[in-house]
Amino acid sequence: MRTAHHIARTSITDRSRITVISAIALAGLLLSGCVSITTGGDGSDGAEDEYQKHTFQVSENPTVDITVFNGSIEIVVGDDGVVDVEAKLTIPGRVSYSAAVDGNTIVVIAKKTGTGITFGRSPRAEIKVIVPKHSTIKARTSNGAVDVTGVNGPGDLETSNDRITVSGVVGRYNVDTTNGPIVMSDVEGQFRAHTSNGEIDFSGSLTDGGDNSFTTSNGGIDVTFTDEPDVAIDARTSNGTAKSDRPILATTTEKTRLVGKYGTGSATLELRTSNGSIIIR
Repeated sequence: MRTAHHIARTSITDRSRITVISAIALAGLLLSGCVSITTGGDGSDGAEDEYQKHTFQVSENPTVDITVFNGSIEIVVGDDGVVDVEAKLTIPGRVSYSAAVDGNTIVVIAKKTGTGITFGRSPRAEIKVIVPKHSTIKARTSNGAVDVTGVNGPGDLETSNDRITVSGVVGRYNVDTTNGPIVMSDVEGQFRAHTSNGEIDFSGSLTDGGDNSFTTSNGGIDVTFTDEPDVAIDARTSNGTAKSDRPILATTTEKTRLVGKYGTGSATLELRTSNGSIIIR
């Protein structure tokens, strides 16, 4: 009969054998050039953060087009005629970064280079752009937040695994994230916002005649109009309630559905969630 002591020694031996085999396999991959390891530690390995700044002269209503593989994007308003781009690159040896002007468009691209295993920090680019007030914004990233403040002009914003925030903007905005909330505050215009897992908060006004939609799968939707709205509402949820705290001319009032309009219903607003409540203030 195998004793407990013998079983324990056998288990330890088996684990040691697996560890040795794994180490040999990894060493073989390293020697063959199939995989590389980046420690991304305290900077002693040459992985200090790198900072870059570029300034571009632009004419009226420039377009800023940003694509980042991993990291945050922040856009704020500055002086007319100038776009400043600031970048913080983490493990810069694994990041391909460029900022350039093409006509009246500023193009910023950060891509991950090489393949391999990273211990500690990961290759990352954090971008801040200072733009004229009247600008067109296109911003795409992953695993990082997107924040846009004070811009007058259209925007297309996209990320995954983080939030999107727009505040004080005027224009048409398409906003899309997964696994993160969307916050739109003190805004004016036409808005389409979608997230898979997160709440949607809106405060502002909608342009007459515009088509708007806020959709999420897991999260509530909170809408606060800062003026007297002229909006037709179609709000539906599966698990939650749909209601309006302000007087509405309703055609459908159920626990999970509200259809009606404020004023003449010039603009439209579709609200959809599966797991969460909808409230209009």
